Amino acid sequence: MTSEELNGVIKMIRASAMDEREQDKFIVALLDSAMKRKGKADLETLPDAETNKRTEKEGKRAKSEENTGGNLPDPKERQMLINMAGTSITSVPRKDGRFQGYLVREDGRKKYFYGRTYREVAEKIQIELRREQTLAKRRTREADKPKKLSAIASERPSRRATESNHPFDAYAENWIEKYKAPNVKITSLQCIRTSVKPALEAFGGKPLEEITSDDVQSLLLSIRAPRSRELCKINLSQLFKKAVTQRILDVNPCDAVEIRKYKKAHKSALTGEEQGRFLVGARTSPHALLFRLMLSTGLRIGEALALTKSDIDFENSRLTVCKNVIFLKGQRIVQDTPKSEAGNRTIPVPQDICAELQGLPGDTLFPCTYNAAKKALEKIAKANDIKMTLHTLRHTYATRLEEAGIPPKVKQYLLGHSSLEMTQNTYTDAQSAYVESLSERVRAAF
Repeated sequence: MTSEELNGVIKMIRASAMDEREQDKFIVALLDSAMKRKGKADLETLPDAETNKRTEKEGKRAKSEENTGGNLPDPKERQMLINMAGTSITSVPRKDGRFQGYLVREDGRKKYFYGRTYREVAEKIQIELRREQTLAKRRTREADKPKKLSAIASERPSRRATESNHPFDAYAENWIEKYKAPNVKITSLQCIRTSVKPALEAFGGKPLEEITSDDVQSLLLSIRAPRSRELCKINLSQLFKKAVTQRILDVNPCDAVEIRKYKKAHKSALTGEEQGRFLVGARTSPHALLFRLMLSTGLRIGEALALTKSDIDFENSRLTVCKNVIFLKGQRIVQDTPKSEAGNRTIPVPQDICAELQGLPGDTLFPCTYNAAKKALEKIAKANDIKMTLHTLRHTYATRLEEAGIPPKVKQYLLGHSSLEMTQNTYTDAQSAYVESLSERVRAAF
């Protein structure tokens, strides 16, 4: 290759989009190859600018190697560093015996490096170069972020500008019918419709895109009942989250809403004395067997009303919970699953109650309505000065299990709870009489 051709190749490399460090590597390799072919005697025929640098440094290197004991790196590594724009390393040590190099920063100032050997300085410069490259890339990424966000923000309005707005009432009805109705029980669906009713009245046909967090906050504050307020927020948040997923909205307005968390009122179990009074008062009630069964098994009212004789193992005195009854607009509806998956369970039943159940006519054990059972219990409670509901019987069952020393996991199973926390903290009371009965054991522990 002639000198003119070599010059042309070097110019092409310098004009390429290749990284400057990579350019230097290619040029060094090219010059080394040319030198091997032509010999040092013909160096003057190589490209002037590159040859002058190399010839001058070859002379200095020969001198310095005598004083450094051969500490200079191989030719490629040396040329790569020396020919790199903005970097330099002395070929001979200073008077103090150290080599000196520098790196020109972006602001034009030089940063100096020192080392006992040429290689040590070269390594320090390489480390600094890598660090600066990493920082430069990071700065570039950070600078690009606002641009990307701006591009996204500018793109979305233009996309939506071609679309019609989404009226809240129409979107809510579509969300309930397509995404909730196929996946929840009838009672849960009814609860969802009831909870979003205040929002339908407040927002009506207002476009989803125009509903702000302030609008939602004002709506929730207007709902007085704490539980109703919380349910409304929960379901509205799910509705708006779906709109965000569908790219109708950028953000969920419920995310910025702040309301006080609803705390359930603690429902106490019956004390032993209250339980006795209740059972005596229930003897004359047509629902006495239902109440005794619920108290001795912890069944929910819907689970008890759904029982048939086929669910009872009369020989082994136990029953299987596998369904639930609800009443919707006065109609009795039997669901083929209990409240939750954990609700499927087999429970031991007292033998005397089991014998009474076997003697009942028909297959359905309790063909009454929820309201009939509720009113009968309220009548008994009022006559005996006891504050209670149908669900109090279930709480009382859990507390009696605790007092009997039944292990927590067994209690969880018998009650059909998904979590042990619900069993222990919500349904179980540590009543004063029970605590007093254990007081001697507590004292003995210390």
